[in-house]
Amino acid sequence: MRHSHTLYKKTPAAPLLAITMLGGVMALTSLAACAGDARGSFATAPGFTAMDPEKVGGDDYYSADRFPTSGASVFMPDADLAAPVRALLMLEADEAPLPHSRYLLSYDLHSDPDDPDHTRAQVEITRINLGEVFRKDAMQGVPIEHQGPPEAFGIGPHVRWRFEMTPFQGMTSHVANAGRRELSDADVATLDCLGAPCARLGSFEGPDGHWMDRDPPLPSADYRAVTIDGPAPAYVVDQMLAVMVGEDGPQPTGPADRAGKPQFTFVVSVNAGGQDVMTTGLGRNAVVYDDAIGTVWVKTGQFSDTTGEVRELQQARAR
Repeated sequence: MRHSHTLYKKTPAAPLLAITMLGGVMALTSLAACAGDARGSFATAPGFTAMDPEKVGGDDYYSADRFPTSGASVFMPDADLAAPVRALLMLEADEAPLPHSRYLLSYDLHSDPDDPDHTRAQVEITRINLGEVFRKDAMQGVPIEHQGPPEAFGIGPHVRWRFEMTPFQGMTSHVANAGRRELSDADVATLDCLGAPCARLGSFEGPDGHWMDRDPPLPSADYRAVTIDGPAPAYVVDQMLAVMVGEDGPQPTGPADRAGKPQFTFVVSVNAGGQDVMTTGLGRNAVVYDDAIGTVWVKTGQFSDTTGEVRELQQARAR
């Protein structure tokens, strides 16, 4: 049995209660908005298999191991979670665990040009299995008869998930559409993770500059954030997002067809090199609403269940 502990941050129930009390009218409005997203052009693009949103966020997802306090409140334990954090928890619930992996996650929050009050999040998560790469590196110079089997390093496909998420019935990031596809080694070999090859071992440090220490934010909801194996990838993204956007939270970047790179990009590396059990994160906010700051970077590092380190780099806006 794996022993673990949870870090908690209580979120106010008042906003959710207000939303819930709007009743049937608000529910119908939200339902119509979700129906407008049912086209699924992002989540079910060519090559993706449509996933049933109800099953993606079903009973297996709301397990006691993932949400220890589930059922203790009339509100869902993940009701206030930002889209990338909830999406990553869902992916982890659906896919088999891997001891050596890397996550490349992009996130945009868009406003509807016909209804500015309606927002829609687009989240893409690519989970790369680094098990075989890690095994080859670790087994260099080791006689074949003493080499560990592939199973010991994790067997499973490279996968990519896409989520379209909207506010609905008190849920900040309700899944309107979801899609999944598997990637080949050749697909993964071409992927860039914020300036470094995604399939490479090691942790990514980001650009040079004056990195400032930040206090590690607590989890934004009552999910199991840290275990004896280290921080959950979702918690790493949760921390980086909190530092990037501050108290105001993510802001819509405009219509969903906005060209250019995603506003938020995150890379989470789980036991991607060395002998220590360590999870690291690197994130970039490419759309900063500030006259002087053009880009915000955040990086994290945490060994096992120790307290992690969080650092931030603010790059000046190009003039």
